[in-house]
Amino acid sequence: MLTLYYASATFLQSFRIQKVCNKIAEHLAQPSSISFYTLQAGSDDGFDPTSASSELCGNRNEAKVTDILWLIRNQRGCCLRPIQTLEITPWISFPAAPSWLPFDYSADTLTPVVSPSAESTTPLKPRILLSQDKSKHIQLLLEAKVQQTKSDEGPSANETLPVRLEDFGKLIAWKIDSHLAVLIETDVEHFTQLLITTFLKNNLCINDQLPLMRIESVQLKGQPQPFELLANHLKRQSRNSAKLTEDKWKKHLEDLRGLSVLAHQATEFEHQKNRTETKPKEAKPDLLAHEDQNQTQTEANIQSQDKSIDVVKASKTAPSLSPIDEQKKLVAKTPTPKSSPVSAVPLIEVSTNAAAKTFLAVKPQSPPAIQRAASPAAPIATNSRSTLKRQKQSLRASKPLNILVYSDSTTGRESTLATLQQLLERNVYTVYPLLQQQAYQKHWLDQTALLVVCGSVTPAIGQIFVDYFLQGGKVLGLCSDILHFVLPNYRTAEVREHELVQFSYDKWQRVKMMHHIFCYQPSPVKKHFSTDSEESSKSSSNSRKPALVCPRSMEIKDLSGHEHRLDVQVLGFEETWNTPSLLLANSLQSGGTAVFSQVHLETNPIEFESDELKFEILKQSERTRLEIFADILQKHLDVQVAKVIEELDGKTEISQQQNYRGEIYQRAFFLGRHESKFELLEKLGLRCSGADNVIATPKLALKFCGKDDTAPMANNTNVLPILIHSCPDDFSTVDYFDHLTTEHIGRLVIYAPIISSSMHVINNLELIHGLAVLPLRQTEGVGRSQNQWISPLGCAMFSLQLHLSMDSSLGSRLPLLQHIIGAAIVNSLRSHKLYRVLDIALKWPNDIYANGDIKIGGLIVNTTLLGSQAIVNIGGGINLNNSNPTVCINDMIKEFNERSLEKLPLLKYEEFIALIFNEIERLLADVQNGDFDSFYTLYYSLWLHSDQIIKICLVKNENEKEAKIIGIDEFGFLRVKLPNGKEETVQPDGNSFDMLKGLIVPKYN
Repeated sequence: MLTLYYASATFLQSFRIQKVCNKIAEHLAQPSSISFYTLQAGSDDGFDPTSASSELCGNRNEAKVTDILWLIRNQRGCCLRPIQTLEITPWISFPAAPSWLPFDYSADTLTPVVSPSAESTTPLKPRILLSQDKSKHIQLLLEAKVQQTKSDEGPSANETLPVRLEDFGKLIAWKIDSHLAVLIETDVEHFTQLLITTFLKNNLCINDQLPLMRIESVQLKGQPQPFELLANHLKRQSRNSAKLTEDKWKKHLEDLRGLSVLAHQATEFEHQKNRTETKPKEAKPDLLAHEDQNQTQTEANIQSQDKSIDVVKASKTAPSLSPIDEQKKLVAKTPTPKSSPVSAVPLIEVSTNAAAKTFLAVKPQSPPAIQRAASPAAPIATNSRSTLKRQKQSLRASKPLNILVYSDSTTGRESTLATLQQLLERNVYTVYPLLQQQAYQKHWLDQTALLVVCGSVTPAIGQIFVDYFLQGGKVLGLCSDILHFVLPNYRTAEVREHELVQFSYDKWQRVKMMHHIFCYQPSPVKKHFSTDSEESSKSSSNSRKPALVCPRSMEIKDLSGHEHRLDVQVLGFEETWNTPSLLLANSLQSGGTAVFSQVHLETNPIEFESDELKFEILKQSERTRLEIFADILQKHLDVQVAKVIEELDGKTEISQQQNYRGEIYQRAFFLGRHESKFELLEKLGLRCSGADNVIATPKLALKFCGKDDTAPMANNTNVLPILIHSCPDDFSTVDYFDHLTTEHIGRLVIYAPIISSSMHVINNLELIHGLAVLPLRQTEGVGRSQNQWISPLGCAMFSLQLHLSMDSSLGSRLPLLQHIIGAAIVNSLRSHKLYRVLDIALKWPNDIYANGDIKIGGLIVNTTLLGSQAIVNIGGGINLNNSNPTVCINDMIKEFNERSLEKLPLLKYEEFIALIFNEIERLLADVQNGDFDSFYTLYYSLWLHSDQIIKICLVKNENEKEAKIIGIDEFGFLRVKLPNGKEETVQPDGNSFDMLKGLIVPKYN
């Protein structure tokens, strides 16, 4: 019987695998990507496209899941459109096989089996034979963790052997950051074999016992950096065997990361070579006033036949080149790939005053495929944007300002985000990572208070960042080559990686900080620096100052050709190589400010925990690091910072995960009719676990406490205690229930003075129709597309769970629900006999605006299908009594009273929430009874967009065309009319900054 069962199970599994392989082959015949990936245990992304596609892909935000292929435990497999693209210019090619870099892989040929005494005359057989039809070849991106899998019991006969990638395709390129990324070229047959061997057979372990995270088919752009050129500058390889101890493996990873840094620098240098070294009209004196050097002349000849770039010709008096500069010469002479974004046509002209050189920068030859091509007759989009007006004390900003972090590495991005969250004033800014595709789209420009750039940037993105700065933006460069784009006369010299230096800035002198692997200087101070430590010990004087002569004034042109004069200052310096480490550049015309740091202000000491000496020194400097970072933000970049330094109280060491401003949950309260409360508690009884009857959810644990129950300790931040028989002191149940006229919505309430997010209470739980969660404050509020939601004290916030039948009128139009909720929030005021005078309106699809241009609220709607029922979780918030970060309703009432000499009463929190719930239930009843016409009439009377002219794209990445908004369709998508009279339905392109920018006509199902 067991044999029969086993045979049946084996047959079903084989059938399933064959079906998956057939579907993969079908999708690969179309312009699609196949992605198999793993999630953290216990998590579920719902096949979110941003999780399905790698963050390395340039068009990740455009991805749509078109088919689900695999779903077992935490493993996912799906089809994505459009095909995902990957820029590999900063990647590194594989050395000749066999090799141990970046991991252990075998020779390209199989060794024939012969007797010890016989000589083999058999020709070597290739390890893998791909299809001879090159058009059938595909490229795969594989991502793996860098910590090796360990076997607790040692090798055994039953132990699964790691999958050797060289057995399934040709190794192309690699890069390393927080994880290892590898590219291989293969065909459909070997791709399916690889998927069967790994995901479909649950063997997620590749070369060197590395845990496999992802396999994704991609389209490549560019060529990787040749390993042979970079290897010349790699210190003697620490790896000398296949098996490594834990310490030797860490050293091996350091070697790999050093190579990755060199690859990024070689990419950047190739661009800068073209950008800055063009023959000048006349020779001018050097930047250094104290050196009497001969004039030098540079040439850059673009060869029409092979597109190679000649090495710069310098006079005999030029300084000798360091090994890294020799390497740069080699890189610069390699043929430029056809996909290179660099052209020899000069666009930006940069010059300094009197004793200065002239520098020319170049424009990208063509934007990347993921960036829309501009119409020849249309002006560049940036040109039409006026100088940004930034009023740092204004409460009338149209939206809470964003602080964006762009980084070429996950580690750098996470470190910077963690430090900013510590330092920024609470409830003023939203902090987001800015991804490559988002940077190209430019929707972020107008609502950004600060752009933080870490690491390398591509030429096309660098030009966008420069223009943002020249139009009045604030930029902070942390160990980034963005400096080259703003101040192209600053050159690079290599120093030791992870070097501790003595850094001085303002009142903070000789602070031990970690320096970037490259330092910057006004050319040509030095071409290289000593790699020994004598220089740092030559002088013990505390008053040592660097002999730096830097240009104080420069001129640079933006993308529209307007000239900007920059004032440049040195704010700080390091003493090891005597170079400027903190620079300030101000645009005198627009007020734009850029600060460039070559010390790692973003780095937490925990990142160097494996190096005991550096870890201890950095821990001692941690408080000073945060003080310097906060001072730069506040003094030079007009960013409001919190007084967190005092709160640290010397406890700065340790972990980025620790939230120094974290909150302790206070007791929440379960309000409503006792019969209804115990009906819900009985339903939730099956979800309780443990002796304490705690209800666990992925984000939050709940404990309903009766009269005789003991509430969790106050320091237990993982459990929210909810008192069943008590009432809060800071929430008037009388005011709330006296104004509430509903039958279901809001009749049961969980009121929480402070909570991570009210959505955490209702997500992943089937409660009852109409239950509401009312938080007074939130610490982790989440908006649409996982955006941050600022939740200051005074904001009226709620979460609501609705249960809707799929057979009902609204059940067949669920996407329309967010518009009904938004209309209800606005109409609760617009239909009120007292407050209808307030100018409150809707911005499609789910934002609430005051006076037509100031965002004061928004909402999020998540839906889960459970049989024939939809569980809809709604989160909403509107500024009621908080003047920051924009404006609030009670401020508007006060202003109206002052203008009209009226005496409208201020709105109470409890009354306002009750009014919203009354209107939600009323509108839902109308729609469920089939009266959609009345809803549409109301909706159009409340929104901002009647006859508004916008720009849309008929197909992704095509030129924009004007269209007039005429309404929404039955599902809530925007309906527009083209100039030719044709009507189209459009949807957002996935950007998180402005839903009305980048609208497209959807072409993918």
